[in-house]
Amino acid sequence: MPIFKPSQIVRSIYDIDGDALQLAGIKGIIFNWSNTLIPKNSPSASDSMKKWLKDFKSRYAIKLIIVSNSKPPSQGNELVNEIPALFEASKPKKKTFMAALDILGTQKNETAVVGNGIITDLWGGNRLGMYTIFVSPSWTKPRIIGAIKRLVVKVLRV
Repeated sequence: MPIFKPSQIVRSIYDIDGDALQLAGIKGIIFNWSNTLIPKNSPSASDSMKKWLKDFKSRYAIKLIIVSNSKPPSQGNELVNEIPALFEASKPKKKTFMAALDILGTQKNETAVVGNGIITDLWGGNRLGMYTIFVSPSWTKPRIIGAIKRLVVKVLRV
C-alpha cells in the first residue's frame, strides 16, 4: 500500500461504519482533534459530534483516543474528559502512535487512525501498518493547502 494512501476515505466522521471496522478486526481508533472531530479553532465539539461519539462508544467494542498536535482545549470540554487524549503530540512520530496504542491496549494491525492530515495521520498510521481513514471535513475552507490535499486524495483514489 502506498504510504500516503488511506485505507478508506469518508466525507465526514459520521460516515464511518463501525460494523465494518469491527468486522475488519479494529479494536481501537486514534482520532485527530482539529478539523476531524471539531472545526479548526473551535473551542469544543458540537452537540451532534458529542452524541455521535457517545453512541459509537456504547454501540461498538472499539476503544477511542484523541491524538492531536494542537494545544489542549480549554477547561470544561467534556468530550476530552470522556475520551483519553494526547495533545501537543508531535504526530507523525512513531513514539506518539505507540503511546496511543499503549493507552488503548491494542496492536498496530487492530487500530485505525482517523484524521484529515496526509502527513500527520495517513503517513503516521500507514508506516506502522494501521488502518487509516481520511476525513475531508466540509467546514475546511478552500486554501492552497486544502487544494493540494484534495488533488492528492483525488490522485490516490485511482
